[in-house]
Amino acid sequence: MQKEMENAAMEPQEAQMKNETIFSAINPVGEQKNAAPQNGQRKIRNNRLLLKLGIIGLLSVLLLIPQQFILRLINERYETSSKAETEVSQLWSRAQQITGPVIHIPNKNNHENDLYLLPEDLHIKGNVTTENRHRGIFDATVYSADLDIEGSFTLLEMPVFENTEYDTAKAEVLIALNDFRGLTENITLRLDEETYAMKSNQDGQMGSVLCCPVPLSEMQVGQSVKFSVKMPIKGSESLTFLPLGNSTEVELTSNCASPSFQGNYLPVTRTVSDKGFSASWKILAINRDFSQMVTKWNKRGSGPYCVNTKENAFGVTLKVPVLQYQQTTRSVKYAYLFILMTFAIVFFLEYRHLTPIHPVQYLLIGIALLLFYTLLLSFSEHIPFLWSYLIATLMTIVLITGYLAGILKTKKTPIITGSFLLTLYVFMYVLLQMETYTLLVGSIGIFIILAVLMYASQKVKWYKDK
Repeated sequence: MQKEMENAAMEPQEAQMKNETIFSAINPVGEQKNAAPQNGQRKIRNNRLLLKLGIIGLLSVLLLIPQQFILRLINERYETSSKAETEVSQLWSRAQQITGPVIHIPNKNNHENDLYLLPEDLHIKGNVTTENRHRGIFDATVYSADLDIEGSFTLLEMPVFENTEYDTAKAEVLIALNDFRGLTENITLRLDEETYAMKSNQDGQMGSVLCCPVPLSEMQVGQSVKFSVKMPIKGSESLTFLPLGNSTEVELTSNCASPSFQGNYLPVTRTVSDKGFSASWKILAINRDFSQMVTKWNKRGSGPYCVNTKENAFGVTLKVPVLQYQQTTRSVKYAYLFILMTFAIVFFLEYRHLTPIHPVQYLLIGIALLLFYTLLLSFSEHIPFLWSYLIATLMTIVLITGYLAGILKTKKTPIITGSFLLTLYVFMYVLLQMETYTLLVGSIGIFIILAVLMYASQKVKWYKDK
């Protein structure tokens, strides 16, 4: 009985040995059977890796389309802001340019060679007060100015032109102004001891002018007469003058803390602070290209008797610059770089954690990066740019890091991604505040960021079988 039980126990073992002998005969080299599937799986994995990289690159290119839409949106908002400023200017008063005073001596035969005698000395002193007016959510800067204009005329020998005969009995003093709606009081001219009320009129050469008669026929060649005018005016955007005197001096003070001095002649002295600015100009006749007696204005001829008002004007722009649109436009130009670098970081995290991230999820991350710029644009129209940038940055980083934490089921790696994004946004803000060294600092910064990404890519085992 015991012997039969031993024989029964031996039968399964003998059967297993017989099966192994048969398997070895069919498959002499067992390891070679698994080699082909391993190579095939590795090729499939590498092909999937290349396909994933191609899809990510294609998504990056496709996101250039909404980037262009954002740039167009910024331009539209800027145009809307400019239209609002124009509407305020039309209701208040346009940019003002003071031309004069000059003495107009008409030609009896025709008005082709009417003569304009420019002042010997011209001194303008004024205080300009700016204020902001609102049109919807947009601001427009307007100003009120109290100008004191003084100087003197010296009667010169009148030039002789063909078919000309000057009527000194009809001589008059003219002061040209861009927008008469800016006058807040009646203007009077004091000429020596006499006072003349000025009225509005049109001149064939100078356009809209204030005028009053002057007893030029009673004066002798070489005789000098002093004048003075008090002119309270209002305007918007800019206040400019022409250097009509043989010696022209202009002194301005204002509460505007962001002036932009313009024209062919810059101030001799100027000081700008948070409380305002003061500036003074001094232009001599030898600094300009026309004489003390002219016959043509506004590019109607060339030579010493012609005045080009656009090329010779000088003054100051008092409009507060709309910097948020310019800064937002500059920031959008870095959008593609931000998308590529963020996609690279997310791809490294995906490959490291072996957690597949769908291309749709990459697309949503790219859209979140572009949404930053629309947030920045909309916030900056209501609050200062720094706070707008800070809020848009925090919203974007929290959104992306929270999304990655939900996908990867971990907190550490999304925090790394958030830190990387925060570094990028801080770096971009520094670039936006710089002007002279933007290209240099930007190039060095991008080089450092790329070096970090290259170093991180070294830690990734792209082919895990090796």
